[in-house]
Amino acid sequence: MRPDWLRTVDERILRYFEAHPPDYVPLMANRLNVHLEYAEGRVATLVDHGYLRPVTNERIYTLTDRGRRVLEAVGEAAAADD
Repeated sequence: MRPDWLRTVDERILRYFEAHPPDYVPLMANRLNVHLEYAEGRVATLVDHGYLRPVTNERIYTLTDRGRRVLEAVGEAAAADD
């Protein structure tokens, strides 16, 4: 089930880190064409909810198992809508 607070950009961020683990937020923001400060805020929210986790003190992040499950749920919901 897709959480009510999860935004489209959050899904894009999670999919990015799923495909490119681990990586820096500035690189992700640049590649997704998302303003850096906004991306940092969304990443912080995703970390708070357990969907991403920092890998090092250099602010490199990767997807968690919980993040993978929410992406699967989002994909299943999208397939059901088709």
